[in-house]
Amino acid sequence: MLKRILLLLGETAASQTARAIAFRLTRDTGAALAGLAGIDRTALAMPSLGRAGTGALKVRLEQDLRVQAEDLRQRLHACHEAECAAQGIPFECLAFEGEPLAALQVAAETRDLVVAGHDTGFHGGDEVPLPDLLARLLARTPRPFLVCGDDPPEGEDVVVGYDASIPAMRALQLFALTGLGQGRRVKVVCVDQSQEEATRRAGGAVSYLASHGLVVEAVPVISRAAPSEALRLEVANLKAGLLVMGSYGHAGWRDLLFGSTTRKLAENPPCPLFVYH
Repeated sequence: MLKRILLLLGETAASQTARAIAFRLTRDTGAALAGLAGIDRTALAMPSLGRAGTGALKVRLEQDLRVQAEDLRQRLHACHEAECAAQGIPFECLAFEGEPLAALQVAAETRDLVVAGHDTGFHGGDEVPLPDLLARLLARTPRPFLVCGDDPPEGEDVVVGYDASIPAMRALQLFALTGLGQGRRVKVVCVDQSQEEATRRAGGAVSYLASHGLVVEAVPVISRAAPSEALRLEVANLKAGLLVMGSYGHAGWRDLLFGSTTRKLAENPPCPLFVYH
């Protein structure tokens, strides 16, 4: 069961969805909740303008970005504190200034689950996509992430995207052990060109989840289409409230840590995405 949750703070629609889900999980499970806001110094560095007399302008622009980033961090801190007070939840907020990957790794080591919007960033101005940072973080910390899209989930059912890979098996186990599937219908979707292979893989996952007391159904999908599209369709049909995945779909060495299918879904999740490597 969940005991400690880390919420990556932001101001986008996806970050608001993440915040609502994190607070709901905290209320439902009694887990402690910590918010994290920080400043990515590398994102504040302006490239050299390459002309005489432009050094002062570069310094001034970087100072302006630094002020914007600090203002954002303070707003996020205050908003998180107010929300905790309103919901009667103990307030905890972490802060960093430096390299986000190192800071997130340290913060995640003492938490069971990290909740974030798909576009969470750590600098002033426009937010940046999370998947590249998430891919590197998943390779360096043994914690699952819950990546949220712009819109709140419509329902409570769970879709598990499963390909019987080692990352998929690990994600399945963490999902079962966190208790996030208790009291919810679960469908295991396996996309493959072979009926036999899709049925076999889905059946193995169903057997495992059923042993943990979950209500689960196998959905083998025979298709040559991209698994990400098949999973999006299943999420939409079911109005699912959670999509569970490991590093589904390896298209080459570049995707070995994350999975091409998982990456596509993390860029714009159709519902909260529970992902673990």
